[in-house]
Amino acid sequence: MTFFRLFLFPFAVLYSMLTSFRNFLFDVKIFRSVGYENPTLGIGNLSVGGTGKSVCVDYVVSILKQNHSITILSRGYGRTSKGFVEVSGKSTSEDVGDEPLMLSLKHPEARVAVAEKRRVGMGQLLKDSKKDDIFVWDDCFQHRWVNPRLMILLTSYKHLFVDDLHLPMGNLRELSSGKKRADVVIITKCSKNMSVEERKKIIQKLGLLKTQYLFFAQIKYSDHIKSINRSLPVSNLVKLPFLLVTGISDPTPLKNFLEAIGCKFEHLKFSDHHNFTERDAKRINNKLSNRMILTTEKDFVRLNPILLSDVLFYLQIEMELFDEDKETFDKLLKTTVEIK
Repeated sequence: MTFFRLFLFPFAVLYSMLTSFRNFLFDVKIFRSVGYENPTLGIGNLSVGGTGKSVCVDYVVSILKQNHSITILSRGYGRTSKGFVEVSGKSTSEDVGDEPLMLSLKHPEARVAVAEKRRVGMGQLLKDSKKDDIFVWDDCFQHRWVNPRLMILLTSYKHLFVDDLHLPMGNLRELSSGKKRADVVIITKCSKNMSVEERKKIIQKLGLLKTQYLFFAQIKYSDHIKSINRSLPVSNLVKLPFLLVTGISDPTPLKNFLEAIGCKFEHLKFSDHHNFTERDAKRINNKLSNRMILTTEKDFVRLNPILLSDVLFYLQIEMELFDEDKETFDKLLKTTVEIK
């Protein structure tokens, strides 16, 4: 492994130089970011996947949609379409990507669209938007052609960006110094029993500016599992063995939760954003043996059209900020969108 990492080192240095030079061009305004009159909130990370962006988008939308019209703009990772596409009732995960489709189903009152180029996407959406419509940009930290009013940077508790290396040696898309562009940093997937001392160590390690906010959040699992037309208590999972099917970057927290409540299951793991095929469906069905299938909410939108099974259920998750952080973060969101 050490030899392999040494082999990758020159490529990591080259990639780092390219991304740093690009950021420099934006910093000195040779490349120019565009801001908008409408309230805009960006959510992203420095690393490749696994920080909980879609869960954070879900949280932000849940808070703001109570009093505002919301539009979500994403890249639509994993879709087969190109350019600007607005999510409709007829959209599939192949059309728009699994996360945008999931968010649209979860927040039907919100407008959801995808575009590789966020500036192009905003140009299309603003044609028939109102001046007070709020835009939430998913996975936009490296999309510097647009500049949100509030930028939220995520990093997971067990994989802090300050402990990571640049691609391809590690998972960083750019150097950790890019953190300076964030207004807010959220440590996601924290341990429920995190001590005050541990929080202080993380704060010191991150070395954020005094003007930047730092919050801590954990994963909250629903107390029910759901299918297309049924809802059952999570306690049912403890009574019967089941097949866990995942296509996410880091299923470890989910596995740990299920094991902690006493579940017995077999885990069938696929790559992140895996496009399930008929062959995959046969493989899953061959392993069932009269068991229930459990998956994530994001995987469900890709699995359900393929399996068409009445024993396919998903478990919802939420981002839950620590008690002392929630009020401050929610207030910051509401204040940001009300600024004229």
